[in-house]
Parts: sequence; C-alpha cells; structure tokens
Amino acid sequence: MTSVESCSFRLAGAQDIPHTCHLYRDANAKLPVWEAALGFEFGQLTHPQWRQLVTTYASWHHRRNLADYDRDRNYTLMDFMPPIMQAWNRHRFHEQNVATRRPPAIQTKLAANCWGTLYEILRLAKQENPSAPTLFVTDSHPMLKVLRQRSMKIQSTPQTGDIVLVHHQNDIRTYLDHVALVVDQQLFFEKAGAGNHVPYRLIDRQTLEQIWNPDIYTFEYRRPHTHQQWLPPEQVFSLNGNRRVADERSLVYQHSYHYSSQNLPGQIISFAMKQLPELVLEQGRFRLSSQAYDPEGLVEDQSR
Repeated sequence: MTSVESCSFRLAGAQDIPHTCHLYRDANAKLPVWEAALGFEFGQLTHPQWRQLVTTYASWHHRRNLADYDRDRNYTLMDFMPPIMQAWNRHRFHEQNVATRRPPAIQTKLAANCWGTLYEILRLAKQENPSAPTLFVTDSHPMLKVLRQRSMKIQSTPQTGDIVLVHHQNDIRTYLDHVALVVDQQLFFEKAGAGNHVPYRLIDRQTLEQIWNPDIYTFEYRRPHTHQQWLPPEQVFSLNGNRRVADERSLVYQHSYHYSSQNLPGQIISFAMKQLPELVLEQGRFRLSSQAYDPEGLVEDQSR
C-alpha cells in the first residue's frame, strides 16, 4: 500500500514552470529510510516549456528515445528521463538464484544494487531503442575505478546527468559505499541499496544524507565524459574471471584465492549477471514487460 502526500520540494531546473511535488510513502517498506520516494508532475505544457525541460533534463542523454511533444499529455519529470529510469522507478527487484550448469557447480544470489543500477543507466541512456537491461553484481573496488576513469571530478553545482560517489577512507584505501545519479541540483535517482526490499526512487539530498551522513562519508560529484562508451558489464568487470554459463542469459565469473585459514572459501564470485526482459514502449512511456511481473519474475510494483 502506497500513500501520496503533497510536498514543498521545488525543481531548480523548472522554477518558472508550474509543477507539483508528490511524496509517496510505501507502507510495506522494511526500514523507515526506504519508505519515501518523490515524484513530479507538470501537467500540460506549452511547446516552449517542453523545449526548456528537454534542454534541462534530457540533454545529458542526447534526448534519446524522447517522445515528441504532445500538447494534450500530462507530463511528469520521468518523461524526460531515459527509458531504464522510467521503467524501474518505484519498483523493487527480487533476488535471483543463479547456478551454473557446468561442474563444478557455482551458486549465487543476484541482487540489484546501487552501482550496478547506475552503470546500466549510464550504459543504456544514450542508446536509440536500448537493449534489455542487465542485473549484475560486482565488487565495489573495480566499480569505483571504472566510474572515476570515465568521468571528471567537478567542484561546481551538480547538474542533471552527473553522478555522486559516496565513500569512506580506511587507511590509504577508498571504499565505495553508495552511488546515485543527479536529476536536479538537490534531487537524485538511486537504487537505495542491495536486496529485495530496497526501492528504485527519486529522493532529495536531505533524505540521502539521513542515510549517508556527510560527517562520516565523502560525497564526490563527477561528470561522465561526453562521448564515453559504456560497454556491457560482462566485458568490463569479468575480464580476469573464469566464465561459467548458468543459462543462455546468465553468467557467473569466479576468482580462485589461497588462504591460510581453513574457514575461508577457496573461490569468490567476482561477477554475476542475468539478462532482464526488454522494456516496452506504451503511449510514449517506457514500462517493464509483463514478464517482469511473473510470480517467479523479477519485480514488485510499488507504483500502485
């Protein structure tokens, strides 16, 4: 059950365009920090207003897959976001069991997390008719390296399409804790964490900082390189692994390690992925396919 309240948040990129903020509260959230999500409605727009919003919110993904102007449409902020964000917003993915067919068998659980989500958004955002998204897990250290290599650090006010890396320092090593996409100056799109009960959502900075206290964690804002190519995740995060096929759409990679302790495993899963159903375009908006809502499928719909 989801309740809807009005909220006072105003979009910096649409100050002169009337809009309404909605605060969605999910009564089934497992933790209080996961229950809230924001949404924004513009209603019907004039063509100049529509062009302004396209420039502000869709330029970062080169306006790919953006529906043509419709004077009768009641527009939302998500209408200016990439297909993958439109489809995933206010949903939760269920964990997926993946087991390889070839011996020795490897079993692992796939759970969508924040940096796998961000990587797929960046990979698919600029694709015309984007391919099916991938659910994958990988270590935080290679993800931090990849995100830094493919973006530049910024000191100015963040803008739509920038990313924020939330991390902490332990001795000389930086540990990535969370990532999110900047949608407006104080608004972010995130997968709030890993696991079944954690939503994809729009949140404000105040909510983000309630979870990730800036007195403890560092917020590093970065701007992806304009012409950066984002390869499929299995080509980036599994180059040194040993590939094992789980099925025609799933892969598991492992690394072998040698430990002095008998209590630690000899093999660690470094990368696992599963291809998700393709997105569906309906009346100018992208949705998850009906396969995604199968009882044994992938998602739980929060939007009702």
